[in-house]
Amino acid sequence: MFCKNCGKEIDEHAYVCPYCGVLVATPVPTVSNVPKKVNGLGIAGFVVSLISLGLGYFFVIASIVGLVLSIVGVCLRKKYTSCNGLAVAGLVIGIISTLIWTIVWIAVGATLALIF
Repeated sequence: MFCKNCGKEIDEHAYVCPYCGVLVATPVPTVSNVPKKVNGLGIAGFVVSLISLGLGYFFVIASIVGLVLSIVGVCLRKKYTSCNGLAVAGLVIGIISTLIWTIVWIAVGATLALIF
C-alpha cells in the first residue's frame, strides 16, 4: 500500500505513515478495546427479586426492593453494554413475586379477620 500524502510504500496494516505522519486508515475498535459497562442495578434487581420469591413473608419488602432495582436497571439499560437481560428478568420475577406475596398477605389478613 502507498501513502496518499507522500507516495511512499508503507505496510498495509499501518494506520499512520511512518515517513510523513499522516493518518492513512481509521483504527477499527475491537471488542477488547471497548470497555464493558456492566448494569449493576440490573444484577442487583435480579438477585433481590430471585431471593424475594422465598422472603415474601417479610411483608413483601424484598419483592418491592427487587422490583424497584430492576425498574431502575431497565430504565438505564441504554448506558450499559452488559447484563441488561438480567434487569429485564429481575423485573419479571419482581412483578411475579410481588403479586404472589401480596395475594398471600391479603389471604392471611382475610383469614385472620374471619377468625378474630
